[in-house]
Amino acid sequence: MPHRVLCVTAHPDDEAGNFGGTLAKLAAGGARSHLICLTGGEAARNRGAARSDQELIQLRTAELAAACRILDIHQHEIWDLPDAGLKRVNFHAVASRLALAIRRWRPHVLFTFGPEGSFTAHPDHAMAGLLATAAFHWAGSIRYLAEDVNADHANAAPPPAYACPRLFHATGLLSPPGLPVVLPGPPDLVCDVRPYLERKRAAFHCHQTQAPLFPRVDAYLAGGGGREYFHLAAAPLGFDRRQLESGDPLAGVPAE
Repeated sequence: MPHRVLCVTAHPDDEAGNFGGTLAKLAAGGARSHLICLTGGEAARNRGAARSDQELIQLRTAELAAACRILDIHQHEIWDLPDAGLKRVNFHAVASRLALAIRRWRPHVLFTFGPEGSFTAHPDHAMAGLLATAAFHWAGSIRYLAEDVNADHANAAPPPAYACPRLFHATGLLSPPGLPVVLPGPPDLVCDVRPYLERKRAAFHCHQTQAPLFPRVDAYLAGGGGREYFHLAAAPLGFDRRQLESGDPLAGVPAE
């Protein structure tokens, strides 16, 4: 059986800019990835030809689908949570929904943002990380979700608890110029994605509504050394971090 990977982001284009090289590399190794993007990105300053929020969601939905094809993301979904408004959502409801998704997908590793919002300090990135991190822990505990309604089967009990083996937050070594000062988690995992860097760039360029960002993103990719960095936010007790020295987030995790 192949390994399963879950990535939780806030906006279309996060998957490419923050996780794209690693997701493409894992797919090349046989893993199957599932992306959950919490918003349609309708509050973006860069809007392409969109004349309304709904048109922008439609454009960005198509752009995300194209990027996922390039990165070999097996399946993806966009939730209808408010862009620029994740800090106002019902935390318990959304984290529970994500925990149910984790119990259904049963990933071997989960990627998301840290609570600082990564180097952009974007509040939506921070909330996506907080929600996904809570869901990671709730999915593995019988103390949570016992009374939550399964959206697909109104009278059914939630899927059984599932403890995902590893949780990683996106991080790095240097903050890009012009961004707020943040205190991200220190890198525990360094993924060499040089063979996939052009695919990562091409995936980001699928997001044509965000074309004004391309020069800055291209410069950052060119100067980043072809590596993506992650902080190990959770793992089983006694986990030996030396397993991550290989640069493989799935090292030592048996596929089911």
